[in-house]
Amino acid sequence: MALVCLCNGVSERKVVKAIDHGATTIDEIGRACRAGTTCHGCRDTLADLLVQRLTEQPVTVPRRAALAS
Repeated sequence: MALVCLCNGVSERKVVKAIDHGATTIDEIGRACRAGTTCHGCRDTLADLLVQRLTEQPVTVPRRAALAS
């Protein structure tokens, strides 16, 4: 388990879980698990994880919207 936020003891796993549960900004990650809310030293790492995770996830289009196109 790699710590991403040393100030608040937040692991990479918790950050990824926050993203998987809908966090799409660094501030939303902070609200979900407190990462990046104290000294802000890990915010670059959080941004990298956010971009990496969001680009890995497939984009789903609701069936109704796909049929309307």
